[in-house]
Amino acid sequence: MVPLLLSAAALVLALGGVAAFAGELWAFATAWVPALAAGAWWTWLWIGPAQLLFAGIGALAFAALCGVILVAALLAANLAASPFLEALSRRVEEVVAGNPGQHEPGLLAALRGGGHAVLEELRRLGFFLGLQLGILAVGLVVPGGQLLAPPALTLVTLLFLPLDSASPALDRRRLRFRDKRRWVLHQPALMLGYGAAAFLTCLVPGLNLLAMPVLVVGGTLLALRNPPATGDPAVGRGTATSS
Repeated sequence: MVPLLLSAAALVLALGGVAAFAGELWAFATAWVPALAAGAWWTWLWIGPAQLLFAGIGALAFAALCGVILVAALLAANLAASPFLEALSRRVEEVVAGNPGQHEPGLLAALRGGGHAVLEELRRLGFFLGLQLGILAVGLVVPGGQLLAPPALTLVTLLFLPLDSASPALDRRRLRFRDKRRWVLHQPALMLGYGAAAFLTCLVPGLNLLAMPVLVVGGTLLALRNPPATGDPAVGRGTATSS
């Protein structure tokens, strides 16, 4: 219930922000569109289709920006819910490993070690927001950057979602942050597939309220079934758990 309530609050704030700044977002997404003027009636044969094409690309860029904002809001809500999501991830791993043990009640399990989970989530969120702000800055400064910024923001989000979802399980293996990034980048097809499914889950009304716990369950299974390489002494120095 805690992740659900936090997700609802984050989505309300994000949707309100998108509605309030829709004009600015649309202007940013379409700033690259050239102004086409028809010098003669027959030039509409190519100007008309070109305008439709540019309008379609601009709409896709605007939708991508809005989607990234909604996902970022849910990731911010993860920060407050991280102790509860860590407890959920630990429980999933116990069940999958076939060794449930003595499972504490949800609140006690969430509070135990919750400070560490919050700090790790804060670090991941800071990394994510830093990348996003950097891409937006480049898009504002570099000519034509507005065309490349929305797909770049979306790509970063797709790769960050598996990193964030699987991090509770990876944290228990004492992986450093750079090792977790390497784990994601070494399996681009798998991680992009997971990230795309997670991104769409965050955008479906109603389902996005359950996105946080669903993605943590999926991320835990992703880490268990695709463990970091143990041959690297810097990777996988924590507890090994069989999938």
